[in-house]
Amino acid sequence: MSVSVKTYPYGPLGANMYAVFSDTAFIVIDPCVEPSRIQTDLIPEAVFITHGHFDHIACVDMWKKKYPDVPVYIHGEDMVCLSSSRDNLSYDFGYPFTSSVEASNMDEAKGKSFCDGNLHFDFIHTPGHSKGSSCIVFTNSEDKFMFTGDMLFAGSVGRTDFCGSNTDSMKNSINTLKGISEDYLIYPGHGPSTTLQRELDSNPFFY
Repeated sequence: MSVSVKTYPYGPLGANMYAVFSDTAFIVIDPCVEPSRIQTDLIPEAVFITHGHFDHIACVDMWKKKYPDVPVYIHGEDMVCLSSSRDNLSYDFGYPFTSSVEASNMDEAKGKSFCDGNLHFDFIHTPGHSKGSSCIVFTNSEDKFMFTGDMLFAGSVGRTDFCGSNTDSMKNSINTLKGISEDYLIYPGHGPSTTLQRELDSNPFFY
């Protein structure tokens, strides 16, 4: 059964929300645009958050309100970002934002399958941009998707000058991705898609 990925850009900071569709369900990654942007009668199976910065969680309450039974997953290190405008950085940008959503730790979804059982979920903890920054991975026999949030972009990596960021952790996370032998189609938190192999070959932060 085929799956497809669609990108939904968010407002002034240009964050990307993604939806992975099968024939009967879909998954949301980084819920930063309203549910109404997705024109479908399907019900999401889960909402995943790559990291807790406000431009990636801006509409998580709307998603939970529309689909109250759908689980929201985030890494435990970034759980505090949902309820703290300082930790999610919105306070520093002048419009404090907090969420009332009770999310689940991403560990709880590890090893599960989604989209009619067609996509196996895993994640790689890649701190640096934030403490809980994680690359979300979905694979099957044909597809290898990695949603990297603000850890990895086409030609660049995420900033490490925010509260909760750490340059040494980012270097370690880069080395983690450099150690992956398989290629992945990369969907970053901002900007165009790329591939892991392309970044290993040409991203200056990987030299």
